[in-house]
Amino acid sequence: MRAKLTIGFDGEVAVAPREAEGLGLVPGDAVDVVVAKGSFLLVAPAREGRSAQSYFAGSLAALTVAEVIQFVFTSLKSGVLLLSFGQEGERVAARGSAPERLRRRTIYFRDGQVVFASSSDASDRLGPVLWRNGLCPWDALERCGRLVRSGRPLGQVMVDEGVLTPAQLYAGVAHQVREILLGAFLEPHGEFAFLEGPHDESNAVKLQERTRDLLLEGMKRVDEVERLLAELGGRQLVLARAVDLPSGLGEHAARLMRTADGKRTLAELGVESGLGLLEAVRQAVPLVAAGALVPASTAPPPAPAPAPAPTPRPASQPAVTPPPAVAAEGPVTRSFGAFEIYRRIFRRVHAALEEFRPGAQPRLNTYFDRLPEKQRPIFDGVRFDAQGGIDVAKVLENVASLGTYKGAAAKARSLEALEDLLAFSLFEVKNLLDKHQAEAVLREVGRMQVGKA
Repeated sequence: MRAKLTIGFDGEVAVAPREAEGLGLVPGDAVDVVVAKGSFLLVAPAREGRSAQSYFAGSLAALTVAEVIQFVFTSLKSGVLLLSFGQEGERVAARGSAPERLRRRTIYFRDGQVVFASSSDASDRLGPVLWRNGLCPWDALERCGRLVRSGRPLGQVMVDEGVLTPAQLYAGVAHQVREILLGAFLEPHGEFAFLEGPHDESNAVKLQERTRDLLLEGMKRVDEVERLLAELGGRQLVLARAVDLPSGLGEHAARLMRTADGKRTLAELGVESGLGLLEAVRQAVPLVAAGALVPASTAPPPAPAPAPAPTPRPASQPAVTPPPAVAAEGPVTRSFGAFEIYRRIFRRVHAALEEFRPGAQPRLNTYFDRLPEKQRPIFDGVRFDAQGGIDVAKVLENVASLGTYKGAAAKARSLEALEDLLAFSLFEVKNLLDKHQAEAVLREVGRMQVGKA
């Protein structure tokens, strides 16, 4: 939706008639307005007799997409998550001169589960998603695309033309929602706003995977993309064709080569080719290694923020910047990152239990005595100390040492294990404290989870 918004006196907001009708508003109706500076303005009908809709917003420099989604999932929230990607300078420039270049995604949740998603990226549209996942040939997509009209979207055309059955279209839309969500994990810069409350679910779909599984898959993709980008030289690298398209080249690789015009960055190639960032870098690595694609210049365009100088290395060592993966031998948790937040929460929960029911440490440590076989290695050597402290870095170290998960995926599995431990700890709070005391602790934990306490 794009509409003009009139700014009037304090307390007055003017909305275009068509959008007002969509919100169920008539002249004089009250609305709730939520603003995340520079990125979002949310307008929703005010709910009589109830407070304004709850929301939280922030920068992806403070909380990653994975951390925001994990909070929504673990707290079983329903609502809409709006994401605006790119560094601040990019977003400001796009808003001023080319609003169509703003990169945004919207994720809809019901009780912590993803039910729908939308995106402004061309590579996230239904057609490209169907094509790159082998569900529709490119020529059929182009043919159907020419038949799209107002009121007759691509999906309907593809069913009418016999390219897809209604069941295949539904599965394709569910796949599109999944890809939009997982693609959001790959964006390191931007801002988010989550508006809690009911929303239109007329387009809701049922995903085969639960949000817990999608979180793990998203973190695996982050790990893979960062590793491949390190081999290539970063997402700001500009590639150009060095040879004509070789015969027998795969459809995805050929599409990438046709799009590589020496002007677009890797991230832009992912959008323009319809491959998306993940598939674009997967295809780029062997093409660059074979010399079919080469950097457009000896140095890629400067990134918005200068990177630190590389550590001197022997001449024989390849010039590859290591990806920001978590090393198994020395995991590090950043201050007020997800791990630090869990550490602080466990101390607070222990303190609350100890205040009202002394003996919290041994009660909480009973959790580790009843662990299933698969979870025991994760908490090996981990126990609550006398102040309720937990060695969260040890949990990450244990997961990484198992070898099943690496890098970002190991971090996601560790956070999942800590969330299970927190669920038990909060059960103790609700079981041992009276109702008002327990509710106070739960509210404080909720604020800590979003960095407000």
